[in-house]
Amino acid sequence: MTDATTATGRAAAYWNSPETVAEFRSLDVQPYLTDLLARTPVDGPALDLGCGGGRNTLALLERGFDVLAVDLHQGMVDATRARTAAYPPARITVRQGAADAVPAEDGAFALAVCYGVLHNAVDRTRWEASVGEIARVLRPGGLLALNTFTSQTLDPRLRPGDDDGQYLLPDDVPMTLLPVPHILDAFAARGLRAEGAAHTYVRDLDVGPRAVLRCVLRREGD
Repeated sequence: MTDATTATGRAAAYWNSPETVAEFRSLDVQPYLTDLLARTPVDGPALDLGCGGGRNTLALLERGFDVLAVDLHQGMVDATRARTAAYPPARITVRQGAADAVPAEDGAFALAVCYGVLHNAVDRTRWEASVGEIARVLRPGGLLALNTFTSQTLDPRLRPGDDDGQYLLPDDVPMTLLPVPHILDAFAARGLRAEGAAHTYVRDLDVGPRAVLRCVLRREGD
């Protein structure tokens, strides 16, 4: 059984390390988000959930959104604050927080960006709670831009954990990797349904192959 405290400490040490923070702060926004933002009206604030080094936060600000950027790790929070320091404080708030406890009111956002976050949930319970939080803070008609790893292709170095969908990295840090239909069904159960095509592909990263789901979902309602 994985020691959750030790695993959390290892994950935090990685994400807060100066090398990792510098790498993520140097990244540029992906073209698929740029394309989405270009055709998305700025009719309310946006959430960047798991803001990392701030590349998506910056893209949202440049598009005209007021933004709440949230990340679990203080190193990434500091990097995002530095990267967006030129913007007025009224337009950007950067806070430390978890995906399963978003520091925002119900229906606060017209748009949420959640890239590379959900699969970092330590177990299925936290994963489900994160999905619920995203649904809670999106207003009816709001959009979610989602990018997450799935179980469609599994790195042979991953080991099954004790929980449904849980896999352990070589350093025993857990991830939650689920089949694409399960992911989409979990969001649909909370009123978010895919808008347009869902893209699936495999990325060969330096840590091994990762299957990816990328899609846009809309919160049902008026």
